Amino acid sequence: MSGINRFGKSDLFAPTTRKPLDSANKGNTASEVSEVEKVMVMLTSRQLNALDQICLEIRQATGIKVKRSLLIRSLIDGFLQTPHNFSDARSLADISSRISKAFRFPSKAASRGA
Repeated sequence: MSGINRFGKSDLFAPTTRKPLDSANKGNTASEVSEVEKVMVMLTSRQLNALDQICLEIRQATGIKVKRSLLIRSLIDGFLQTPHNFSDARSLADISSRISKAFRFPSKAASRGA
């Protein structure tokens, strides 16, 4: 495909050309260095502000500039490493809740048996 839709406008969902890895990718994590695909994700203002805040905190603490896309890919990689089963999910809210719970760690009190 040429990346132009039938109306003569740039097609947002057209496949993108994959750029070869070069020295510009030095210091990137494994998930960022592997081939990536361009996707569009819709976030709420709250989610976007939270991502920006985390990026800012990382930069202030380490001096390393982190992009939102790296955080999102890392969250997905983290979720994919957790066990998950949606076979008995009954709604989108149930699925969303299960995904959120995959990132929760037991509280210190719960892990001590309190």
